[in-house]
Amino acid sequence: MTSAADLPGSEFSRSFGSVAARYAQYRPSYPDAAIDHVLDGPKPERILDLGAGTGKLTSSLTGRALEVVAVEPDHAMLAELSRTVQEARAMTGSAEQIPLPDGSVDVIVVGQAYHWFAHPAADQEMARVLRPGGVVGLLWNFPDRTVEWVTKLYQATRDEAPPWSFDAIPLDAELFGIAEESRYPSTHSLDGPDGLINLAHTWSWVITRPAAEQAAVDERLRAVIEEYPALQGETVSIPQQTTVLRYRRR
Repeated sequence: MTSAADLPGSEFSRSFGSVAARYAQYRPSYPDAAIDHVLDGPKPERILDLGAGTGKLTSSLTGRALEVVAVEPDHAMLAELSRTVQEARAMTGSAEQIPLPDGSVDVIVVGQAYHWFAHPAADQEMARVLRPGGVVGLLWNFPDRTVEWVTKLYQATRDEAPPWSFDAIPLDAELFGIAEESRYPSTHSLDGPDGLINLAHTWSWVITRPAAEQAAVDERLRAVIEEYPALQGETVSIPQQTTVLRYRRR
């Protein structure tokens, strides 16, 4: 369910730049099958990764189009993207102000960022830059909270969201029609318990806590780690599912 923390311009939405390098290292990428589903059809001339962050999705798009453009409002996140994904054209901008001409994009992808967009401004901007018949693919990675220790990890960070909720605001049906939804299972591998704790420090509700509260989160996470042998090895694998909503521009 949407809360004030999810709103565009909130403290939560602005928090990620302070941990840009950590975000790039510890956040999961996206399964090839999910990306292939979005790009099903002729090879596009231009793909736009909107709200691209540090390029977790951008890096998987290079080579799949003649040009990949990454647009991101946070300068620290964009700098990390420019450093690690040099094949893409990185541009400062937002979903509400996309720095591209009308009808210049074949595909827009949004990885783990759509919930920060303001509507209807973002819908109208995406429709403006897309060519008729162009595709929008919205992607989210969700850890599998049916696994007991995954649920406990989230409880340790005091995440109040319902454990399996998914309530994305749909794009304007007059502009994009109805979404086609699909899901793709995968795993996200981290370098042991420290990697798991570092991942938690890329979540906005942890980043925005005072240092003392973050330390308390770390203590609770270590307690969960001590409880489950699966979290104590050199590699920790988090089961996850990538949800894709695919739209087509009318």
